[in-house]
Amino acid sequence: MTGISFSCTSCGRCCHDLRLTLSVAEAIQWLHRGGKVQVLCHAAADLDDLSPVVAYRSARSFPARSGGLAIRVQVILAAQFDGACPNLLPDMRCGIYDERPNTCRIYPAEIIPGLALKSDRKLCPPEAWDDRQPEYLSADGRILDVVTDTAIAAARAAGLREVGMRRSLATALGMKIAALENEGFAVWSIASDALLPILRDAMQGAGDPSKDTPSPDWLFVSPRSETLALITAAGAKAVSSPNHDQVAYLPLY
Repeated sequence: MTGISFSCTSCGRCCHDLRLTLSVAEAIQWLHRGGKVQVLCHAAADLDDLSPVVAYRSARSFPARSGGLAIRVQVILAAQFDGACPNLLPDMRCGIYDERPNTCRIYPAEIIPGLALKSDRKLCPPEAWDDRQPEYLSADGRILDVVTDTAIAAARAAGLREVGMRRSLATALGMKIAALENEGFAVWSIASDALLPILRDAMQGAGDPSKDTPSPDWLFVSPRSETLALITAAGAKAVSSPNHDQVAYLPLY
């Protein structure tokens, strides 16, 4: 592996048409500024897979059951906007730069251990990766930019710390529908004035991760007949549509 050079060119491509993952505290701040936050949910069978990606996701999920299958459920908070980010200024500078979410500080790096940074999968223009730019990633895979490295550590820590909070959030919202991990998300759209106090309660109260009794009766949702057959064959419950006025299915394919 060779090192990677990178510097932001302020092109603004990574500031448009996003679902921007947030911590609980960041979601509260985003709502306070008048932004929109959605709650995304996916789940997978609870397997003894110790690969870095699976282990990372499993540590940030909580145990549940769907029918006779033990599963892990991950709840994700995301700032959603069409077009330009509401904080993007006309000159492509960030209007909340000093308070921007960690996801913004991390891009284009990867937060999940074991995922390689691939410049051709990023929105940044070719000149951002020019060899004349500062070295960003070392040949042995270390992030050399201090701001990025600090943000990755903070985001990873928040993901672990907030498992109980996110479980409390799911309970408060009556969430029982999840998409299959790597296939899609069940997207819950909750009015901001309803979501904000629930997030505050989750932070204060706040979902003890040690309470690991599995939550029963979760449903998988998938529009694919093959996926539905696989899920039900594993003993879980599945439906082809959320059939819920606050839930939509977001495919990843």
